Amino acid sequence: MACKLHRNQTGSRAGLVRLVLDSINEGDKMNWETIEGKWKQVKGQAKEKWGELTDDELDQIDGKREQLIGKIQEKYAIAREKAEEQVKEFQSSFTG
Repeated sequence: MACKLHRNQTGSRAGLVRLVLDSINEGDKMNWETIEGKWKQVKGQAKEKWGELTDDELDQIDGKREQLIGKIQEKYAIAREKAEEQVKEFQSSFTG
């Protein structure tokens, strides 16, 4: 995973925080891409976790993280942050 140094931020606390956040976000993206690529195998586990989602909805989601978050938020009438937290937890069960 490549880290990007911002010339005006090197050596500053804000620069270090930005660097760490960039690395985390890049790692999350790469991990979700793995799930998205294996969605046909993974969607059964998604169905177990979120039983309110139909097979058709899971097919439409097709591994798209933002669509999954939105559908969970809608079906379970929860805040977006809570849906994001659930998806991140789901993701970590596959990526360690």
